Amino acid sequence: MDNKVEIYGINFKLTLDNSLNFTIETVKPSKDNLIITGNTDFFEDSMENKFTNFNLEKKRISMLKGNSLFKCYTFEGITENDKTKMKKRVRILSKNEDFFLITVKYTNISDNLAKIKNVVRNSINIFSENDKEFWAFQGASYPERPDWILPINSGYYRENYMGMNSNDYGGGIPFVDVWSKTSGVAIGLLENVPRPISLPLFNDNGHIQLKILENRRVILENGQTYKGYATVLIPHYGDFFAPLEKYSKLLKSIGLRIRRNRYPKNAYLPQWCAWGYGRDFSYEGQYMEAILETIDRVKELGFGWIVIDDGWQDKYGDWGISKLAFENGEKDVVELVKKIHEKGLKAGIWFIPFASSKNSKFLKKNPDLLILDKDLEPVEIDSWNSFYICPSSKRVKRMTSNLVRKFIDFYNFDGLKVDGQHINAVPPCFNTSHSHKDIFEPYTYLPKFIKNIYSKVHNYKKGSVIEICPCGACASIYNMPSCDLPVASDPKNSFQIRHRGKVFKALMGRNVPYFGDYVELTETGEDFASTIGIGGVPGSMFTV
Repeated sequence: MDNKVEIYGINFKLTLDNSLNFTIETVKPSKDNLIITGNTDFFEDSMENKFTNFNLEKKRISMLKGNSLFKCYTFEGITENDKTKMKKRVRILSKNEDFFLITVKYTNISDNLAKIKNVVRNSINIFSENDKEFWAFQGASYPERPDWILPINSGYYRENYMGMNSNDYGGGIPFVDVWSKTSGVAIGLLENVPRPISLPLFNDNGHIQLKILENRRVILENGQTYKGYATVLIPHYGDFFAPLEKYSKLLKSIGLRIRRNRYPKNAYLPQWCAWGYGRDFSYEGQYMEAILETIDRVKELGFGWIVIDDGWQDKYGDWGISKLAFENGEKDVVELVKKIHEKGLKAGIWFIPFASSKNSKFLKKNPDLLILDKDLEPVEIDSWNSFYICPSSKRVKRMTSNLVRKFIDFYNFDGLKVDGQHINAVPPCFNTSHSHKDIFEPYTYLPKFIKNIYSKVHNYKKGSVIEICPCGACASIYNMPSCDLPVASDPKNSFQIRHRGKVFKALMGRNVPYFGDYVELTETGEDFASTIGIGGVPGSMFTV
């Protein structure tokens, strides 16, 4: 049996030996490129043994059934130790482009139980004799709200866990890319629902390591099979833009409609938001008056939207109208929207989904809807002083649908600002009354919940706009099909506005109406150029 298999892309080739160790090289050899080596996969058992050995028994090359563009490279063999023997099958799909789709299956063929602690995928090592400066894109969400693009200095480490990294922050984009001035390599999850994997990245004195951890503990009896997640490996020149764009197109091909040919034309209109007056201002009984006094100035300056932000409501979860903000309740809200429309402007309203204030009437009536942690305690959303309610509950979905209908049908708003750093992901739910298939069911279901909001709004009013703002977190790629207006979401500086815009343009299409958030959040408070220069939609929260 030949020792090596070479799989060619356009500029790069993947060379595998019989142990499924690989190297990534340029088709045209160059001494200046990175040295990239790795392994397709291995697993660790409950005793911390790493099953990295692999005895190849069979390999074949065929055309993928139903898609003649792809060649399918299949490798079958045995990985074992003195107690556990597993049959392993690895498939690599390629269509002569610079990406490789990789899947794996393990089948227990021993009489003993096979106790899998974790499966490691696309384990990669990067060396360079010349390049000492590396940059990376990382799509995980953290409370520190780090840059999505940053230099990877010696000693750098981040786990990039796609589950919850704090009460409020989790999920994101399951993709990590590392590059230098010569070349780079990216790895990502190719599933159409979120999975709580990790993509750890480490710089050990110039030796870069990255990989995917599936984070699933499984016990296999004889004859049972573990099917790994689909992954992608993308070698490339340049920075993250091209591989991230390729990644989104691959996700679209498996049903995750991230990219669109058209977005609502109203999404491209500049936005003014009442958040400049603050949440507390609404409690002083001047909220409606302040907005009415601002409308003419908003119109004069060429803005197209007025968005009513946090403070209009009495309590999260109850979503009644605050009499401090609107003295006559719903009547005032309807009147305000009417006046906005009379000026030829669009009206939007803010809310946070699947959250309820701790002292809300809703929770008093529906305590069974809470997400509970492993100690059976409610899980807090720290920033909102609220608790999570379970998005996979039919009652929560129904309550949210009714609220959305009121926003659009009754109040006559033209769009929603769906807000909160918690909207990317939810914690594991241990509430036995919910009868979940597993504790991650709400986490996996969440994009469908967001999609329901999106579908309801667009059914009630054609041309409406859904803005999804995860408040500084790296946006969930699984929520992007339900978003008309991605946003820089509370950027710390102009650099974050620019590089986040580049990420959204790569993922959602170069035509996406990217909102650079409010100019007052930039260092100078006047940097419209960072938004407009990358083809973004400007915004402000000025006050008068």
